[in-house]
Amino acid sequence: MPPVARLSWNVVFPLILSAAAGGCTHANQRLNDPGVQLERRAGNRTFAATAVNVAPIHSEDTQRVRPEGGESAGGDDTSAAARGQSPDVRPDGYFVGLALSGGGSRSANFSAACMFQLQRLGMLQHVDYISSVSGGSLTAAYYCLHGDNGWNPGRVQKKLTHSFATDLIVGTLIPWNMPVLWFSDWDRSDLLSDSFASVLFSRKGRELTFKDLRADRPRLLINATDLQTGRRFIFCNETFDELNSDLSKYPVADAVAASAAVPVLLHHVTLRDFSTRFKQYRHLVDGGVADNLGVQTLAETYTAQLEAAAKHNLPDPYPRGAVLIVIDARTEYDARLSHRGDVTFFESLSTGAGLTSTVLLNRASSATLAELVVQNANDNRTAGEIREDIDELERTGGVTLEGRNGKPVRIIHLALSHVDDLSTLPHHSFHEHVNNISTYFNISSEEAFNLYEAAELLVREQFEAHLASLAREIGGEGDMGEPERTEATPTPQPVTKPSP
Repeated sequence: MPPVARLSWNVVFPLILSAAAGGCTHANQRLNDPGVQLERRAGNRTFAATAVNVAPIHSEDTQRVRPEGGESAGGDDTSAAARGQSPDVRPDGYFVGLALSGGGSRSANFSAACMFQLQRLGMLQHVDYISSVSGGSLTAAYYCLHGDNGWNPGRVQKKLTHSFATDLIVGTLIPWNMPVLWFSDWDRSDLLSDSFASVLFSRKGRELTFKDLRADRPRLLINATDLQTGRRFIFCNETFDELNSDLSKYPVADAVAASAAVPVLLHHVTLRDFSTRFKQYRHLVDGGVADNLGVQTLAETYTAQLEAAAKHNLPDPYPRGAVLIVIDARTEYDARLSHRGDVTFFESLSTGAGLTSTVLLNRASSATLAELVVQNANDNRTAGEIREDIDELERTGGVTLEGRNGKPVRIIHLALSHVDDLSTLPHHSFHEHVNNISTYFNISSEEAFNLYEAAELLVREQFEAHLASLAREIGGEGDMGEPERTEATPTPQPVTKPSP
């Protein structure tokens, strides 16, 4: 039976009665009693934190050390809350952020494929923050919850090619689920969250929460959009402090479902605001509505930490600047209509909707990258120079800026749409196959294979030397020129190529 078919008649009627009586349940739980003075309230201490409300805390360790086998010394329970530690800032002098864009299973698999390439080059190990949206949140959360035993190409490919959308459809049509969907607060987003939890975010029958985030992984920042204000909502300590809600007990699957809750297709995810005795709620939808790249959260976190350090008269926590890596799963729309003399009415509607949404999303993403350059440019830069920086980023996929504090800000844009510009492709129609992978939460093994191949080609042809050199520089080894290519370094590929 699919994982979403978990309800039976013995729980259907209590849920219906609860809904009829006006009662409802919400996954988030209260952190402090509303009667506690604000200055005395306990704060959240998970590894989902922007650390913008407090002065930066530096670790005495020179690096995050992973014991042999990839597991932390404390086993799987290595969260900050479990170890009684505060999140820390790595003292290598760099702010390294990784942004994973939205785009359903296409984004989830392309993000994973690019991350394995970054790991091969030694760059992923230096990432401090991961900010994710929609499909990218599946990969980001999975990476931050599992050690190396779970983070390997074979297992990740198997899990991220699961047919989550099919689970959702089946769960919606199961007869005993229908009354609950109709008469209670349990909805389509809950079904999707159940599927995410069953496949990705559970351990030994227990659903994983933000308490389970690993100390040896980057801080996780999952982005959704507040339906009332249209602003970004970040699942992090600071946001849940404002809600007076306990983030450590909140299911990660629910946060990912909120990040992927496409308006109309999925129901919004509701959170209770416990900061007051009056009943107040926050309603969340897909994070791509506000920022489909997830990179604005990284840029604001970096800037806010610099400002916090200055406010507390502390040294610059990132004297060597920032590195922002954006993995962007957007493609150029291709409806495969060139061989058709005419199309049906429904095909026309579907194609028009797909074209409109793709073009608007791509334009919004381009605008976000341009805004990123403007926000991080030194005040001495002229308008013409800033335009040149934006053009260089769009054309080459990378640019180095002089930040407002005079420190370098390096932006690297790994875009699936740039596969069209590669000089070497497996076959002449490869770009067409890649562009036609939908943003649905179902994906075929062949489509996933193409995404892994695209990620490898993109990194090797356009970013290999720069990323390897940058990884050595952050690691304190300096720039030693072009990386040596050897067959000893394995390339993350699907276990088997799908049959034609």
